[in-house]
Amino acid sequence: MKIASVKRHVFRDYKGRMESDAASVESNAEDDRLQNYTAFCCLLYHPQEDRLFCGMTAFDSNVLAKFDPGAGRFEDLDYRPIAEPYEVKVHRSLELASDGTVYGATSCLYSLDQRRDAPGGSVFRIPPGATVPEKLAVPVKHDYIQTITLDDQRGLVYGLTYPVFKFFVYHIATGEVQDFDYVGSITHISAIDDNGCFWSTWDAGAHHLFKYDPATRDITYFHHGLPNAAAESNMMYAGAGPVDIMINGGDGFIYIGTTGGSLCRLDPRTAEVTYLGKPSPSTRMPGLIVWHDSLLLGCCGDNEGGCVFAYDRDTQKFHLLGPIRDSADDFPLFRVHDIRLTDPKRAFVAETDAPNRSSYLWECQLEY
Repeated sequence: MKIASVKRHVFRDYKGRMESDAASVESNAEDDRLQNYTAFCCLLYHPQEDRLFCGMTAFDSNVLAKFDPGAGRFEDLDYRPIAEPYEVKVHRSLELASDGTVYGATSCLYSLDQRRDAPGGSVFRIPPGATVPEKLAVPVKHDYIQTITLDDQRGLVYGLTYPVFKFFVYHIATGEVQDFDYVGSITHISAIDDNGCFWSTWDAGAHHLFKYDPATRDITYFHHGLPNAAAESNMMYAGAGPVDIMINGGDGFIYIGTTGGSLCRLDPRTAEVTYLGKPSPSTRMPGLIVWHDSLLLGCCGDNEGGCVFAYDRDTQKFHLLGPIRDSADDFPLFRVHDIRLTDPKRAFVAETDAPNRSSYLWECQLEY
């Protein structure tokens, strides 16, 4: 198994100094930065449309795009008609329903002195074929939504907010919001087990696991978490927990990539966590998906670049497929943030937070 080739796709191509929050960009009013800076935060492949939906950071609130993998070009999907000024990011918040509807949520980069003026992040949906999203709700006033998880069967959207780490459940059919308020920790992205329970983390110091059961509409708080949880917290951003990604592996287990770059396995029946290993020396594992046969496919890498790996659940072995560097000129990816397949041999990786330039969408051709 290996990466056969890599190609970067440029959506917008700002080059220049970056600031850490949207307020500083707005106050400087640099048109080039406002119009052309983007970073890719999350990806969602829509098989019915054969399009890759992209959630991004963009200071002009144009935070969505579609990518045609066949033609290799981006298409308009404009959030600006429904945006308010603080909605400058779709972070880890794109989910696909069985009827073809895409659900998403918006996040922010505001300075805390703007908090009272900011309405709060929105849950939105994009019906099949639509080019402008539809807002559904602002579940939590003033806070914005870093990550959502869709329970398509029960019509629920689970969300975690920023900068105050709150947990909510949004009921699509009725518009009801269950606001569980402050939980003290946040996962980059969470998962739902085979019994329909949602898993995440709580407690600002220990980052223990919790489980929400939609049947009882209540939370079970566990008093253990991931190995090395305290040391791996704060790596994503201040206060964030050690969970970079959770996925339902389809085999009864939830697989967890940590901010330290390790892979763990959670047994939802017992809440037992098993350390499986670390595929590369780098930190961060924000991308993980079920591939084929017994394999999981993932991406690692922080400021030092990125790589793609596979984990064989049958043999319990890691396979490093290679670094993410453009085959044409050896140009390296900066920081990975998500990975998605459009077919079994083609993966796309979201790049984010590149210094002094826009981030790109990276296409990896795979051999196995």
